[in-house]
Amino acid sequence: MDTVEAPVRAATDVLMKIDALEAAAKAGQGRLDQVVLTEATQIVDRAGQRLRMSGELTVVALAGATGSGKSSLFNAMTGLDLAAIGTRRPTSSMPLACVWGEEPAGEVLSWLGIPRRHQVQHRSSLEEQQSEDLDGLVLLDLPDHDSTEVEHRLIVDRLVELVDMLVWVVDPQKYADAALHNRYIKPYASHSGVMAFALNHIDKLSPDQRKSCLNDLERLLKADGLKSPTVVATSAVSGDGLDEVRGLLVKRVSNKRSARERLAADVDRVSDRMASQCGDAKTPEIAEADITELVEALSDASGLPVVVDAVRRSYLQRASAAAGWPLTKWLGRFQPDPLRRLQLDQVSRQQGKELRRSASNEVATARASLPAATPVQRARMDTAVRTITNKAAEGLSRPWADSVRSAIRRREESLGDELDQAVARTDLGIANNPGWWGAARFVQWLLFAVTLAGGVWLAALLVARIAGLDDPPLPKAGGIPYAWIMLVGGAVLGIALAFVCRLFATSGAARRARAAEKALRAELEKVADSHVVAPAREELEAYTTCRDSLATARG
Repeated sequence: MDTVEAPVRAATDVLMKIDALEAAAKAGQGRLDQVVLTEATQIVDRAGQRLRMSGELTVVALAGATGSGKSSLFNAMTGLDLAAIGTRRPTSSMPLACVWGEEPAGEVLSWLGIPRRHQVQHRSSLEEQQSEDLDGLVLLDLPDHDSTEVEHRLIVDRLVELVDMLVWVVDPQKYADAALHNRYIKPYASHSGVMAFALNHIDKLSPDQRKSCLNDLERLLKADGLKSPTVVATSAVSGDGLDEVRGLLVKRVSNKRSARERLAADVDRVSDRMASQCGDAKTPEIAEADITELVEALSDASGLPVVVDAVRRSYLQRASAAAGWPLTKWLGRFQPDPLRRLQLDQVSRQQGKELRRSASNEVATARASLPAATPVQRARMDTAVRTITNKAAEGLSRPWADSVRSAIRRREESLGDELDQAVARTDLGIANNPGWWGAARFVQWLLFAVTLAGGVWLAALLVARIAGLDDPPLPKAGGIPYAWIMLVGGAVLGIALAFVCRLFATSGAARRARAAEKALRAELEKVADSHVVAPAREELEAYTTCRDSLATARG
């Protein structure tokens, strides 16, 4: 049971690592080094392609420098004279492939870019040397990595990244070549599990020289970062070490894990590079107190107290115009509406109409004539933004800290204009007049009509008396003529009603001011969120995703 489940678990682990690397690369786009991100994306794509192909095949490449004898070793391992050697072909120009077993390898070889004329089926060529224990092996002979032909080096570079296992064939004279170590071994130190080294031409060395070369090669490999390098001494001429190499290949072919291990090593390598840039610090948190301070600073800088006071005074002024005594309220016409002076009255009235018509219609906005923020107010706003920026970037690696600052800085440039727009688009409730205003207006005009009728009546009596006419009889109530009751009573009641309405209006103005302040603050909270808090949190979420995904990818 465990034998069956182990490959399944291994495949699942590799898929998890690949998916995690893909998520980390997406989260790091625009934040981490694009070269590393591109490499990560290529590995994810390559892994997806390789995993869709036959998992029964193990692709092993023999790679080496000119004169290392890898082609001779290739021929010795295959038992065929497939790779031209010696004077006929001093450098391998194209990769050769030999396939063991009946597993279809066309798709894999096509993916590797091996032409059909450079492919051979081992069993079809050498029936007497059938080796079932190597069924599923695809052995490649690569061009020389130090070839003077650029095309040959490019082929090696491409296949080194694609094959499941690499066997580097080196000779006693070039095993310390800096080009090999710096270009292929050090960068792939994490791939030690899918790399082996064949020190070839040992038939030309004495036992002491052989031992010295092997020890020195192992020392160099460990210095390159390989923890437990696999080194085999070989000779295609004498046959030394061939059984050991073959046994190594048999082991690789039998466990069917080389492809997954190679992909896992690729993921580990690029994940380590990304992690060195990403870091593993705890994700910073933006405190609610800092957000509150930012909103307060924006409120101060946007002129919110001025607008709230204008709403209160505008309400009182309009209430007086609606419910005041007709003989005195006309004086209020000479006082400009506080909201009109700020160009907020038309905006709010239009908003009220739009909101009643359809909630989906866009609200027309206009720039308010609000007083410009003072230097002190701007300094407070800048300090609040900087506080959130610094706390959001605290402890992060430089790429992520820079990304947080850049995200906020891009939106901060339009913060001033957005504050003006936020105030302008806020519905201040001007279009919503209380119902009692209409009733009070009706009563006031009724009392004014009574007062006016009483005054006209008394004026008519005065004219009649001046003209020498007989005084018409005056109806009285309690000894007081109705005309005087109408004149004085209507005026007194009208003034009294205006005073009572003023008391109600004062309370209503306070409520309207609080509602306007709440609405304005809600808009400013949206501005604070969209221009400062949300960009910071978006970057922090991306950082968290990248960090956690890399932790999974590194396993």
